[in-house]
Amino acid sequence: MNLKERFLNRLQGKEVDMTPVGCTTTYAVVAFGQACGYQRPQADTDPKAMAAWALTGPKEAGWEWVKAMGWDIVGISEALGVELGPPTPETQYYVKGHPYAESLEGLEFPADFLSRGRFPVFKEQFKILKERVGEEMVVFGETEGAFTAAANLVGTESFMKWCFKSPDKVDQVLQVTKEAAVAAANFAFDQGADYYVFAEPTSGPALLSPRMYKKIVLPLEQEIIKRVKGPVVLHICANTDSIIEMMCDTGAVGISIEEKANLKAAAEIAHAKGVKVFGNVATATTLFNGTPEACYAESRQALENGTDFLCPGCGVAPPSPVENLRQLKKARDDYFA
Repeated sequence: MNLKERFLNRLQGKEVDMTPVGCTTTYAVVAFGQACGYQRPQADTDPKAMAAWALTGPKEAGWEWVKAMGWDIVGISEALGVELGPPTPETQYYVKGHPYAESLEGLEFPADFLSRGRFPVFKEQFKILKERVGEEMVVFGETEGAFTAAANLVGTESFMKWCFKSPDKVDQVLQVTKEAAVAAANFAFDQGADYYVFAEPTSGPALLSPRMYKKIVLPLEQEIIKRVKGPVVLHICANTDSIIEMMCDTGAVGISIEEKANLKAAAEIAHAKGVKVFGNVATATTLFNGTPEACYAESRQALENGTDFLCPGCGVAPPSPVENLRQLKKARDDYFA
């Protein structure tokens, strides 16, 4: 059983010899860039640099699958016209301006969507990764989801207010970002992706109530996932305890959760529904500035709590020490020794 077979068997609910270990979010670690000879912003815009950085995860940390489609979660938003702030070696692209903050006039899904933004670069990165490791390792794609992209187009504060006061405007924006999300995911599967991650930080309970999640986000994700050509993993930040069941009802084959969520309880809910769990070693604290021993202990705890894929709980902070990241595989290997 090679690494790809182990991953896919676990995702499909089949027996495996041990829990796969890796990262299902962004891992633009500065030390990874130093190891492969590339840094930002080149690693955000050059497909060779982007691919080299992706492959450094397995080389430096022992992770068992690789990420395509760059090192941020604004790919859809960028292609729809959101203004981005420039990356630095320690920071990713960020949303700088909202093109439809004042008016939705002119908002539509562009026919040439997949020619915009960095999608042409992503296509080349996929090609490199599939040629290099496609037979041995899983390759996945990731962007923000439709709800988060919609908030980026309008502005998060305004969009959240609209969810309560202007549902017609919310629907108008989501009709566009929904098409973009389907197109982005199917683009990835057309390039050979083995699974796809929608990151939906804006839909989490820290910003949106579970009641509104059920009303707006759940049916949105269900429709998108039905139209996507392959397996989807849904990532939502912060404490998602109150929406775990709904996350599992979206049609996603897996959910990715942070350390703020109760992993043991989430695994029980997810497994009863046939859904896998990715997580949930803390990125903002333990992996970023904790000791290797703390990273090892937290990784082992995640295994004991029932994670199906041992991963960082969110995007890895760029300054994170590689020795901390290596503890995930060390803990996994020891756990199954």
